[in-house]
Amino acid sequence: MAVASRMLSGDGYAFETVTVADSSTALTAATYSPTLQDKSRIRAFCTITGGQIRYRYDGTAPTSTVGHLASFGDVIYLEGTVNVENFRAIRTGDISATLSVTYERVYG
Repeated sequence: MAVASRMLSGDGYAFETVTVADSSTALTAATYSPTLQDKSRIRAFCTITGGQIRYRYDGTAPTSTVGHLASFGDVIYLEGTVNVENFRAIRTGDISATLSVTYERVYG
């Protein structure tokens, strides 16, 4: 049996769960940048449960057939404020997904 591991290199400062349903969904700005001094040095660590999603981080909303594909158990890392702000996701089928997202300050 494979064991998942992850090196924790940033300081986690916020967490949220985001339901990805049948319309384009963003991360919550009030959660990831309430009092950050250096917003360019943040990262979002996202894990997916539930249904399959499509996502984009170029400022354009994905559709259920266009965008990067991610499934249950996949991990998405978003480095930098622009990518976190521009992230959008949508489910591909009838089953909504849940993103568990930890926001981190990155040093170095």
